[in-house]
Parts: sequence; C-alpha cells; structure tokens
Amino acid sequence: MITRGAAAVGGARRMWPLRAPALPREAWLAGGLLAAVALAAAGLQRDGATCAVLAVAALAAGAAFYEPRAVGPLLALSLPLEITKLAFPFLETRAELGGGLPPTSVVDAGRLAVALACAVWLVRPGRPRADIVAASPLALPLALLFAAYALSTLYARDVSAARVESLRLVLSFAMFALVPFFVRDRRSLRWTLYALVASMAALSLVALYQQASGDFLWNAGLGLYGERRVNTTFADPNHFARFLLCGIVVAMTLWFFVERRLKFAFLLPALALAMLALAFSGSRGAWLTGAIVLPATMWLLPVPRPLRVRMLAMGAGLVVLTVLVIAAMNPYFSKRVDTFAFGFQAAGARPYLVRAGLDMFGDQPLAGVGAGGYQTAFEEDYARHKDPSIKADVTISHTSLVTLASELGLAGLAVLAFLAARWVAYARVVMARSGPTLRAAALGLATITLVIFLGSQTEGRFFEDPYLWLAAGLVVAIDRIEAPRRRVFEAPP
Repeated sequence: MITRGAAAVGGARRMWPLRAPALPREAWLAGGLLAAVALAAAGLQRDGATCAVLAVAALAAGAAFYEPRAVGPLLALSLPLEITKLAFPFLETRAELGGGLPPTSVVDAGRLAVALACAVWLVRPGRPRADIVAASPLALPLALLFAAYALSTLYARDVSAARVESLRLVLSFAMFALVPFFVRDRRSLRWTLYALVASMAALSLVALYQQASGDFLWNAGLGLYGERRVNTTFADPNHFARFLLCGIVVAMTLWFFVERRLKFAFLLPALALAMLALAFSGSRGAWLTGAIVLPATMWLLPVPRPLRVRMLAMGAGLVVLTVLVIAAMNPYFSKRVDTFAFGFQAAGARPYLVRAGLDMFGDQPLAGVGAGGYQTAFEEDYARHKDPSIKADVTISHTSLVTLASELGLAGLAVLAFLAARWVAYARVVMARSGPTLRAAALGLATITLVIFLGSQTEGRFFEDPYLWLAAGLVVAIDRIEAPRRRVFEAPP
C-alpha cells in the first residue's frame, strides 16, 4: 500500500524536469563580460596581446549566446583574419601564395567562429535544430563534391593533404549551413552585410598604413625594394584585393536601399578607402575582374535607369580620381599597369603551372592525383615545366579549373559543372521572387561568387575561399526570409 507521503514524493519526482533549467539570457552576456575582464586582467601581467584576443573572443561568444542572430556579423568580421592561422601549429595545409610563406593551419579566427556557431546551434538554437538542413537544389551537388574529395583520400598522391582539404571542405559546408540558420530575418541579414563592409573599411585603413610605413603584419617580403603590395591580414595581396572587391560589391548593392545619412557617412567613405587599398594591392587580376564585374552589377540592380547611370558615372569618376592620385604618388603602380602588355600572364596566371596541371590531368584523367596533391605531384614528377626565367619558387597552381582537373579529374569537373548549373538556376530563382531590396542583396552575393571564380583562375583558391560559402549561405538565407511573404501572396483566396 502506498502512503500519502510516498505518493507525494513520487509525484514530485515525476514533475521534476529531466533537463537542467535554462539560464536567463542575461547570464550569457554576463558570463562573457566576466571572462573578458578576467582575461584582460591576466593580460596586464603576461602576454597582453594574447589575453586581449581571448577577451575579445569571450565577448564575441557571450554576444552569440545572448543573441544567436549575431552569428552572421561575427562570421563576417572574423573571416578576414587569416593571419590567425599562424597561431595554430597543427592541421597544416599547403604553402600559402605570395612570398613563399611556409604551410599554415586550416584553423583560423573564421573557422573558430564557425565552431562557435555550431556550439550556439547545439546549446541555444532559437529554432528547431533540424532547420539547419535547408532545402535547396545545392544539396545534391555539394554531397557529390564532398564524395569526390573524400574518395580521393584513398588514392591521393599526398594522403595527408587530401584529408586536410576534405576537412576544410567540411568546415566550409558547416558555415554554408549555419549562415541561413542564424541569419533568419532582414535585420540580421542587413547587419551581416554592414559587418562585411565595415571589415573592408577597417582593413583598408590598415592597408593605407602599410603603404605609408612599410610595416607589414606578415609576409614582409611584399614591402621590400620599394615595391609595396599591401596585404593587411591576408597572406596574399591578391586575396586581399579579392576581399576588397567583395566588399565593394556589397556596398554598391546597399547604396540605393539605405538612408541618406548612412549612405554618405558609412558607405561612401568605405568605398573610397577600398578603392585606394585595391590600387595599392597591385593585384592586376583583381583590377581586371573589377573592371568587368562592377559595372555589370550596377547595371543589373533593380532601380530606375537614371539612378544606375548616375551611380555608374560617380563610380567611374571615383576610379579615375583614384588612378590619377595613385599614379602621381606611387611609381610602382604605373609599372604594374604597364605589365598588362604581357597579356594573360600579367593577370597572375603562370603558363608553366597550367601546362604541368594539364599533364597531370592527361596522365590520370578520371580521378586525378587526389585533393591537395598538385604541389606534391609538381615537385616530384613535373618540375621540368618550371620556367627558369621566373625566380620565385612557385609550385602551387594559380588556376582553379586546372587545379580541379589535375586533382580530381573528370569526376571533379563534372561535379563542378553540375554545381555551377544548379547554383546559377537557384540564384536566378531567388532574385526573381524577391522584393527589390533582397533582390539587390542576392544579386550582390551572386556576384561575389562570380568574383571569386574569376579571380581563382589567376590567383588560385576557389573552394578554399570562405567568402564563397558565406555568400552562398546568405543567398539561401534570403530565400528563407522571403518564404513567408511568398506563401501569403501565393495562397488561394
């Protein structure tokens, strides 16, 4: 017989929650602030720079747990900090471009931000966790792409490099999935785009300091002999220039859809600084890509034609003014412009690397030498292609299509063609069924993927570029933001 007291105890046990009580939202921010204060105090005693970075990271974590929609802006702010790769002596990948730098880690501030986003998704998602799997036509080609990378680890010339490249692709997929999960409304999308433009403006200021002082954060060889090519927190000035182009595209697409005060107090100074930094980067490939992509993007914006013409005229005037000022101040800029007489090679492509990659593809046309295996194969079997007239010891492919063909063969090229077809069709559908503001944003983000693809044909780094996955994830986010409005308009009366 069960007594009344026993029944009461049993009832209390059944009503006790099985999971720990949720902390109030303020607790996450308070915890981050306390951790930041503790780390800052420790930094006053020893290794202040490291502790200051940890304090900022603690603040970022507290902000992300307090407001999960802050994940998008945090990613946009952390992705340019490639220099943080030097702090992690593990998971090293192939040597970076630009000045013969040694191999660096796959881990950096941007990928730590992705890890933070994963933690927020597990602990405090704010919506059903299953929503991370966004329904889009890109799922199948991305799965096939990962399968091609993963299978190459079974036969790759450099198995370790193939595994690292496969892991890098997994981290890129994680960012692609997490971005639309946390960028869930117009406000979070807008702040993510603002953060991208703000990071462009901040690094442009750093670039101007480098140009004036000759003090480089890393890859000091770029500042020797009076021929400075600014790179800020990037290993390669070409990749820094590509980042500037991405920020310029975003600022252009925001121009017509923000209030006047924000336009002239934020966007215009950011664009002017980025144009100066782009000129000082000395990236001929980025200059060519910008000359093609920027006017085309402006002409396709969903605004009246007089506004587009006015913006094109203002942009052309800004470019001409920048060129005249830089040419008067920096003789090296004029020399870089004169090298366009060498044709396609002047954009950054190296014909001997292309010939070597095509030979690798011809020798193993079906599956290639394995992901990340181009450099090893070149140094071991194809070094005869090295051009003796080029003093720099560059053994990394600068042409992404050649890299993919040589490393993954016809299988990789077929997957890339499938993915490109799906992406173009999907981006067009998203733009077609979005309102003017989000259509302009989707156009700019799709343009960023085009900038990265074109730039990778002379500067390398296509699937490895984190902004490719950030831009693609934001396009999916726009599609999901617009979904409720479409359901309202498409519902039967």
